[in-house]
Parts: sequence; C-alpha cells; structure tokens
Amino acid sequence: MRMAPVIAANCALALILCACSSAPAPSSAVNGSPEAPATRPAASTSGSGGESASLAGFAFVDSSVTGQGSRAKLPPGSKIYPSGSTITGTDGCQTNRYRTDGQIVLVIDYSGRPTAASVAVVRHPASGGEFADAAYYIDLDSGRTLQFLGPIFDNGTYDVRFSYSFNTGQQKQMSATLVLARSCS
Repeated sequence: MRMAPVIAANCALALILCACSSAPAPSSAVNGSPEAPATRPAASTSGSGGESASLAGFAFVDSSVTGQGSRAKLPPGSKIYPSGSTITGTDGCQTNRYRTDGQIVLVIDYSGRPTAASVAVVRHPASGGEFADAAYYIDLDSGRTLQFLGPIFDNGTYDVRFSYSFNTGQQKQMSATLVLARSCS
C-alpha cells in the first residue's frame, strides 16, 4: 500500500522530465520570418544554425596519419586534390610491400557545433562493376577533419557522399568524385 504513492510520484516526475526535454528547439529566424534555404555548390553547405562545411578534396597519406583517426593532421607539404581530379602517373601509389603509404583520405573543413557525420564511398573500378562500401560514421568538430576512405588500390572512379548535422533535423549532404588512372607497379 505504501509503495503506490511512491510509484505514482516517480511516474509523474518522469513524465515532467520527458516533457521538458522534448520542447522544440528555438528558431533562429529573425522576427519570426521563415528562413529561405541557402543554395550552395555541391562541395559546400551552410546550415541555419551557423554551421558550414566544405569538402576540400582528397589527399594521400601514410598509416601513421590514418592511425590517428579523424583528429589526424595533414602533414606539411601534402597535396590536396579537389573533387573531380584525375590522378595519373605514380601519385599516391604505395611504395612499400605492406601498402601502408598512399592511403586516401577525404579532407573536410567544418565550422559549427560538434555534430554527427557520415562518409559513404561508392567504387567504380576500371575493371567494371559498382560497389558501395559501408558508411563511416564520425564525430565532426570544428576545424579540418581527415576521414580515411579504406584501402583503395585499384584504378577507377570513386564517388563520396558526405552527410552531416544529423542533430538539427534536416541533414546536409554534399558529394565529391575522384578518378584514379595511375600506373602503380
């Protein structure tokens, strides 16, 4: 008998806490007017919360960089290839038998509150076919982020889809493409 009032009080408290945390987020619109969606090029987006992102391009690094995860820094002198680049010659080729160098990373520049993001790669090898890799899910903080795209050795076209800002409702997306036409031995 004495437990019924305690259970009822706990249930009421839980409902009050749930109601407080599910209130809609405040609008950032000025004077109550709705904001028009911004139109940006595919490699750059901006959100209503003040966050913006751009895909600087692709870079080749070694495993000492990729092993640091998304907090890795691009080594001085690294070349960033913009989206749409075709890599020829021996650029980015692995030079040791363990293939620990020449790893491809996506270079993401972001400013805003920390948020969740994902990077998905679709491979179109020169030998034919289309293969979608599982998405990489990352914590995106302000600044430059390097996202390892997996061990990519074959020539072909690589389409990358970047999505971010999952915590603000409508996610933002952009894409980039890289073509490998290298002569690695």
